[in-house]
Amino acid sequence: MPMNRGGFSFLLAPGFRKIVFETYKERPIEGSKITNSNSSKKAYEEDFPIAGFGTLQAKPEGGSIIYQDGIQGSKKRYTWTTYGLAYRITQEMYDDDLYGIFGGRFAKALGRSARNNEEIVRHAPFNNAFSTSYIGFEAAKSLCSTTHVTLRGATVSNRSATDADFGLIPLQAAIEHFAALTDESGLPMVLTPKRVIHSPGDQWIVASVLKSQYLPGGNANDINEIANQGLMPHMSHYMTDADAWYVQADQHDVNYFDRRPFAFSNFDDFDTGDAKFKGTRRNGSGFGDWRGIYGSQGS
Repeated sequence: MPMNRGGFSFLLAPGFRKIVFETYKERPIEGSKITNSNSSKKAYEEDFPIAGFGTLQAKPEGGSIIYQDGIQGSKKRYTWTTYGLAYRITQEMYDDDLYGIFGGRFAKALGRSARNNEEIVRHAPFNNAFSTSYIGFEAAKSLCSTTHVTLRGATVSNRSATDADFGLIPLQAAIEHFAALTDESGLPMVLTPKRVIHSPGDQWIVASVLKSQYLPGGNANDINEIANQGLMPHMSHYMTDADAWYVQADQHDVNYFDRRPFAFSNFDDFDTGDAKFKGTRRNGSGFGDWRGIYGSQGS
């Protein structure tokens, strides 16, 4: 149903000092720091993992060398969803609006809706990080799992065996995880923990653990070595689980794609004179390799 003069009669009369509508300051896009930003010109994008070779094997004198094959994995497909919103106003309402709300302010409001959509899509891999229906290369394996299986058959975990709220000891376990991480063939990898992703409710404990010179909660003046690791806090307002937290490495494979960026368009209906406005986009997100992320759902 179009918005008409009956529904917005106050906008037809002069006298208001200020119309309070979409006047708030915007935060920078938070999800852009925790996802790789990509564009696409295809109906879908695919990643394909291949395992190289393990370490060299001893060759006895006069004996044959050991041969080893590379191993291919399963492809990961990123697909797109079309999102959109529209609104419609009568010609009379557009003509008689004294405050310019329908001429431009509602268009800006649609832009805010698009910003929120981008944040939701960028955060989807994290908000589904423990769901086996939101998969990467391994079928029925979540982004954070205790049973990842490498192409050469090793089982690896990138979450705590027992989920725990963020704290000093759980974070130490996460850092040690990255130090011991190996690739698909079991060779050591160099992934450096870079940031702690957390919800607003954890900002105080995260700051205490990451920035305190001495071990938080103690009185022995023991040095807090984690403060020297260079980890940065990243507070997200789009986390759907207030207790979940993640450590993200300097290299990761959590990806966001813009297939078609947000576009705004408008036209007039010939029969009624109503003005129609819409904004649409196509985008998607997901993950390929899980190794750049360590996570916990909290207790």
